[in-house]
Amino acid sequence: MRRLLLPLTTLALAAPAAAWGETLEVTSESETGTGSLGTTILEAGPGDTIKIPPGEYPLTNGDTLVEQGNRLVGAGEDETTIIPTGGGEALDQVTVSGVTEAAPVNPESDDDSGLDTKVQIVALIGTLALFILVLDLVRRRRLAERYALLWMLASAALLVLAIWRGGLDAIADLLGVAEPANAIFILAFGVAFLLLLNFSVVTTRLSEETKILAQESARLEQELRAARGELATGNGASAPVAEQGEHQRPVSAQDET
Repeated sequence: MRRLLLPLTTLALAAPAAAWGETLEVTSESETGTGSLGTTILEAGPGDTIKIPPGEYPLTNGDTLVEQGNRLVGAGEDETTIIPTGGGEALDQVTVSGVTEAAPVNPESDDDSGLDTKVQIVALIGTLALFILVLDLVRRRRLAERYALLWMLASAALLVLAIWRGGLDAIADLLGVAEPANAIFILAFGVAFLLLLNFSVVTTRLSEETKILAQESARLEQELRAARGELATGNGASAPVAEQGEHQRPVSAQDET
């Protein structure tokens, strides 16, 4: 019985350690650099425990901390203080013990939402202005309908992205891009490539049509010159006869004698 209980006790004591993985210790109170809390989070693996000695430690790389599911263990709530450098949501999603959470250095405020609203308003105004400009160019026959359709589709896409805030994030996730702003550049390059390809096809077709029209014009001009030459030749042959008939004097009986 004792032989059976000893392995079971060993497994029970080793299970928590295996569940949390290795233990890493923070050695620097700096925000970045070797031994800092942010660097230790990057060096840790999934499920590892990070031990924090007494002191004040800025928290960076909170998204990595949440993704790896690390545990933060401090020396005591009155001795170890963690200062979030962002909104502070990371500490609410992981296991934390023996630490005091200070006020965030850069808390998320409503100014960001206000800025997003201003950007959205500017984007709406710009998109509507582009849409109206395209319609005006079509009305004045300064832009062909087939090109106007392309620009109107582009304006409609921009309008959808300006109204739908989560659309750009969804497109970024679909393309596998970390920053939604980079997705805008990728889409812009794609649209520009398609427009250039379309213009190249149209230019090639117009070049061929221009060549055919130039050949037809040269042929018609040659036929016109030939027709004028034949007409001039016919008038030149008949003109002396007519002129001679007009200037010839009637023959009298005296001349005959």
